[in-house]
Amino acid sequence: MTTTTPQPSIAPDGPAVETMIEIVELTKKFPGHPQPAVDRLSLSVGRGEIVVLVGPSGCGKTTSMELVNRLIEPTSGHIILDGEDVTNGNPDELRRRIGYVIQETGLLPHRTIAQNIATVPKLVGWDKGRISERVDELLGMMGMDSDSYRSRYPKELSGGQRQRVGVARAMAADPPVMLMDEPFGAIDPITRERLQNEFLRLQQQIQKTIIFVTHDIDEAIKMGDRIAVLRDQSHIAQFDTPENILTNPADDYVADFIGAGASLKRLNLSRIRDLEVTADAPIGSLDDEPAELQRRLGASDWSAMLLLDAQRRPSRWATMSDLRRGGDLSRVGLGARAVVEPHATLADALNELITSNGGCAIVVGADGAYQGIVDLETIMAAVRSMREQHSAFYLAQKTITAVGHDDLQDGGR
Repeated sequence: MTTTTPQPSIAPDGPAVETMIEIVELTKKFPGHPQPAVDRLSLSVGRGEIVVLVGPSGCGKTTSMELVNRLIEPTSGHIILDGEDVTNGNPDELRRRIGYVIQETGLLPHRTIAQNIATVPKLVGWDKGRISERVDELLGMMGMDSDSYRSRYPKELSGGQRQRVGVARAMAADPPVMLMDEPFGAIDPITRERLQNEFLRLQQQIQKTIIFVTHDIDEAIKMGDRIAVLRDQSHIAQFDTPENILTNPADDYVADFIGAGASLKRLNLSRIRDLEVTADAPIGSLDDEPAELQRRLGASDWSAMLLLDAQRRPSRWATMSDLRRGGDLSRVGLGARAVVEPHATLADALNELITSNGGCAIVVGADGAYQGIVDLETIMAAVRSMREQHSAFYLAQKTITAVGHDDLQDGGR
């Protein structure tokens, strides 16, 4: 295998980062087909970056990803992984360095969850104690209690739980690179949104280099640090940040693929953690005296108060009438259902807010403890800020272009 020096890539916010994956003129021609399925695809993925391949069905995005870990052998071109040309080396050794997650998870039905997760560590020779510890660690990362799940079989889990196990299995031997082929595509929309958010939270910890395939532009905008919009044969129409693709589509093809509502799609660009969440909502504990809760609510401008349990997790919304009726506070009012975590997007918050009992989304930490409130006014303020930033950027670009044009004219005199 040839070793090359990793070249810098451009990170989402501009500075150079070390390239982890370099795809150079990658081509795949299948026998009997006049046109290549993938035609001279070239792109780079920085270390710790999520690059999303997005495009219509049949454009070659899944084939492109399968070429990277050589489930399909390329006709020509090169795959460089962490500075090493792995195009012609041992494919099994390559795949042990790359985690792979597919839509249907591919879990072995006759093996337990623990055995499924342990597949690659066992192949590379980990001892039983280390494997067992890794299984417990990964199930914990996925929010699944090890004692409850490690001895179950895939058929005993929900679709969302199977998908979590699929991600855990891909991460088992701690590969630096993960390939994810529509990993959340076969799940209901609510579970899909939750898994997307959980994975983005997890990525903040694990910082894997990821190539992610989807046909859904909204998912691409939400998940990707950079997005490659593909035409047929995996020709790149635009490879850029989600922000630039939404605000400056390269051509009509990209604009049509984005579709209507680009402004709404921008809600997937901002996270709750970037906002100033409202902290002045009246809150109380299920253990507080009703008279004290009434006093606190009466001193606020709110019509309802958020009641928290002993772990400060949101429990109920209670009005003054609810509090005056007394009784078991864990049964009064309406359940606090619209809950988001800091890594959720503004689109997630807006969706939760629309279905909320309290007219707002409740922000909680990873442990479920209350952090604050996001209301419609907060979201609208963020949208206005994004619009103003885009206008300033567009004006700056026009100024740079105009200055450059004037310089060319001056130089030509």
